[in-house]
Amino acid sequence: MSDDNVKKLPVRFKGPLPEDRTVMLAWEAGKSGGCQHTMTQYIVGGVGETEVECGRCGAKLNPMWVLMEIATADRRYQEAAARHKDEMRRLSERTRTKCEHCKQMTRISRR
Repeated sequence: MSDDNVKKLPVRFKGPLPEDRTVMLAWEAGKSGGCQHTMTQYIVGGVGETEVECGRCGAKLNPMWVLMEIATADRRYQEAAARHKDEMRRLSERTRTKCEHCKQMTRISRR
């Protein structure tokens, strides 16, 4: 097979890292970021200790970062619960709905 039949595509490949840079990001090396330490169990030292470990990989974590993760998850849970409560209230106030069979508006029976 000759090289005359090969057409080069106009694709730019990533260049090598600059000479002054020695640290490579995980995605640049084609590797995943590994454990993200989110939605996991945290191992906390005894009372009065400030060490926190990731329950999956065992890495030492910043306690303030862990506190922010827990607070963010709790806030999202509270917001979802409030949205659910509002939706259930709105649905309970309905008196009519569209029938799946005849496509007409019908009363909702409350038993």
